[in-house]
Amino acid sequence: MSSPGTEVVDRQRQRADRAAGRRPGGRLPAASKRRRPAIAALAALLIVGGALIAGVLAVRMDQRVAVVRVASDISVGSKITEDDLAQTRVASDGVRLIPADRAKEIIGTYAKVNLVKGQLLEQGMLTRSSPISDDKAAVGVVMLDGRVPASGLHAGDQVELVKIGTGNIPPEVLGDAVVLDAPTPTGQGSGLGEKAESATTATMLVDRADVKAITDASGNNRIAVALLKSGVSLGEK
Repeated sequence: MSSPGTEVVDRQRQRADRAAGRRPGGRLPAASKRRRPAIAALAALLIVGGALIAGVLAVRMDQRVAVVRVASDISVGSKITEDDLAQTRVASDGVRLIPADRAKEIIGTYAKVNLVKGQLLEQGMLTRSSPISDDKAAVGVVMLDGRVPASGLHAGDQVELVKIGTGNIPPEVLGDAVVLDAPTPTGQGSGLGEKAESATTATMLVDRADVKAITDASGNNRIAVALLKSGVSLGEK
């Protein structure tokens, strides 16, 4: 026969078991078999959902179209060749991009702006008009250190060409130009003193009426360049 104290302890243990959801004796109730169909249904739903997502991604990949991209850097005014072009696939919403099957149509056109390798081509970046025309000419201009901006010049820059004055002859503005090819070191000296100065050359697009004065000043090392605007389009000048 159990003592009153033992009965009290037993009742307290039974209440604790009920509060914790355990069966008498401290055992947890067995997992309900009703949960297993729900877990199976959830697993099936996840599998179906994954398949649907994969299908949507596959459809979107099929909607990507081949377009033209730039295969190498192209300076403003340069003529586009087949070697300048490549293709890549992008989403079909790029309405201004040039489809890859029309690449041959743009061979022989000219870059209106500087084009960078990997850039996607748009119609507005190209022109069928050669920068060298009846009223325009490309000339080489020799420039000495200190007569160009310290940062140098780049294709697409709009500049002003100035003839340096001598004696009683004041400086003279020869005209504006667009740089077609960025200056590169020539290793030439100025010929104006004992110490040779470093020179750079650039090909510039100028008005044909200014060709004679610009080439004369360049040949006599009396030309200086002022930067007006960086990276212009051919159509902006």
